[in-house]
Amino acid sequence: MYDLHYDLLTAMYMAELNNNFKNIKGWIECYNKNNVIGLVATMCFMSKEEMDREYHVDYYKDSNNIIDMFESGISLTKKCMPEYIDVLYGIEGCDFLKDISDLEILYDLGVRVVNIVWNEANKYASGNRDTYGLTDLGKKLIKKVIDLNMIIDLSHANSKTFNDIIELVKEEQNKGKTVYIYASHSNSKKLCDINRNLTDEQIKKIKEVNGYIGVCSNRNFVIKTAVKNNVSDSDLRKSYIEHIKYIGNIIGFDKVLLSTDDMTFSHGDEDYKKLPIYNYRYIKEELYEDLIKNFDKKTTNDIMYMTARSLFEKVK
Repeated sequence: MYDLHYDLLTAMYMAELNNNFKNIKGWIECYNKNNVIGLVATMCFMSKEEMDREYHVDYYKDSNNIIDMFESGISLTKKCMPEYIDVLYGIEGCDFLKDISDLEILYDLGVRVVNIVWNEANKYASGNRDTYGLTDLGKKLIKKVIDLNMIIDLSHANSKTFNDIIELVKEEQNKGKTVYIYASHSNSKKLCDINRNLTDEQIKKIKEVNGYIGVCSNRNFVIKTAVKNNVSDSDLRKSYIEHIKYIGNIIGFDKVLLSTDDMTFSHGDEDYKKLPIYNYRYIKEELYEDLIKNFDKKTTNDIMYMTARSLFEKVK
């Protein structure tokens, strides 16, 4: 399968900070020709307070340079990952970019996906815990992303930021520019009413700009009370397929991709181990088994591989 969103660079950087690669080694074992053949490896940036609490107190300090952090994470990833795994790199939350021109350096390092915000607001836009949209600086950032032939990621944007980005993308498309855009890890809000999922209107707007959606197999995105009510894996897997069907019927199944947002190996505590629906060590066979029961072979293969592979090739 191709995985549209996985916080691998974050995990790599934290492993380096802690000088402990035990969890990373377990993670890397999951990548093999018969399991995962491609992914978007992302590094997260949010407010310093949030990073101190959720990740590591030294994850971002004033002395840290975001370019150096990416270089370190990407270098470690290249050393660890098998060569046959197709890897794109992404940034989730542009809070600590010193300047928009930093995107050019990140592009040269291999970054191809830009999520302008995490949950909190920053100088470019607002995430799903705030209310305003793109700032003037944010509009310049999005235009730079487009000019660099990078992918815009809509996941984590609040409704105002989402709509502002869509309108800006339409303007750029009307000028004849090619724009690659998706929501990397967001499901249907109609089926699971959480802030991070997409309304029917938002799914339709992504379709209008020829975008894609990565349907996320993190149980919190599939059934709102899944962890609290201890919903079974079999019921969650059925519900996950329902999200794929629901979104595909709106946007088209040729625009549906897969995403895990699996943090099992980046966080060692039990709460995170409860989040994935699929065991990442066997995710290809488990996903294929569920998809082939509901779709023909071509659609199943497109969702698992071909659509993502085609998109990746356009931005390499």
